Amino acid sequence: MRVLISGGSVAGLTAAALLSRDGHEVTLLERASGPRQGGVAVDVRGQALDVARSLGLHDLLLDHRVGYEDRFSFVDRAGVPQALVTPNTDVYDSPDDIEISRDRLVDILSDAVPRGVTTSYGSWIEKLEDEGSHVTVEIRGADTRREEFDLVIGADGLHSGVRRLAFGPEHRFVRHLGLYVGVIRSCSTDLGVRDTTVYNEPGRMVMVRGDGREQSAILGYRSPLIDYDYRDVDAHRRMLTRAFTGDTGWKFGEIRDEIASTPDLYFDAVSQTVMDSWTTGRVALIGDAGYCASFFSGMGTTLAMTGAAALAHALAVETTVSAALDAYCSTMRPVVDAAHALAGEGADILFPTTEEDITLRNRRYALKV
Repeated sequence: MRVLISGGSVAGLTAAALLSRDGHEVTLLERASGPRQGGVAVDVRGQALDVARSLGLHDLLLDHRVGYEDRFSFVDRAGVPQALVTPNTDVYDSPDDIEISRDRLVDILSDAVPRGVTTSYGSWIEKLEDEGSHVTVEIRGADTRREEFDLVIGADGLHSGVRRLAFGPEHRFVRHLGLYVGVIRSCSTDLGVRDTTVYNEPGRMVMVRGDGREQSAILGYRSPLIDYDYRDVDAHRRMLTRAFTGDTGWKFGEIRDEIASTPDLYFDAVSQTVMDSWTTGRVALIGDAGYCASFFSGMGTTLAMTGAAALAHALAVETTVSAALDAYCSTMRPVVDAAHALAGEGADILFPTTEEDITLRNRRYALKV
């Protein structure tokens, strides 16, 4: 079967590796000019660990496990610890989970994609027409052509172009959770942080993570939905800087300076993708395109890998594409619903809305210090 995958990050690469291994003729498109980079550490957990094992990658992921402390502290304006959270026992982690640099995971998955997969960077789907027996696709960018495929998979993230073309406009499916997050992958100055430390002001947060080699920072704030170009990095810098102006405590000022200078800024709304179905005709969505659970669920990477594997398995065992897509949706629905439920807990811990909420959060975890 001829399969076109749009999106060359975790979901798309996992699908390409599995489907090619199963004998399908796979083409992979990525709009960026090269492998997707950026972001900080991600978690591979639960069923995604089994996917890694099936690809022979589990031990390699372990070799590149990030050396962060398995706990993080909440500090006051002066940097004095007020509470301590141990994710392995306090939130939803397991000791078997693998925390790994997102860039490293993408590199490992890229290497696992067989050479027979046709990969085209700087290319995207401009138009698709589901003809019933196949999908006719117009490809633009580095490669401009018109081709027919038996199945099109959208693995192109929260702002999925495939979802827009096949299912409808983004606002119908992407639910804003009232938060925005910016990530500075590698701070240029030493912030003096050697573990994971969080400082809150009402509706605002800064988290700094250090592993002994470099420090990364995550800034977040509560806000209603803002109309902006999600590809405009200059707009991202302006929005973050504006959100963190004024009298701020702990490392806010130093990290605010990093916003203007870092070449490595990630910024987006914290959102969930909510859909009744992730398939229509011969088009399927996987990963954030279909069921983004939000930045604070801790499940994005796991859903991406698990969804890719569920789709590949369904295509391998079912006799028709239609039956396979139905089976894929049935398999993933309870997994996605459970992951979506985690987002609220993570946001409440990391983004208290008022001073009272900050105090209550600190009291809740103070006994763990």
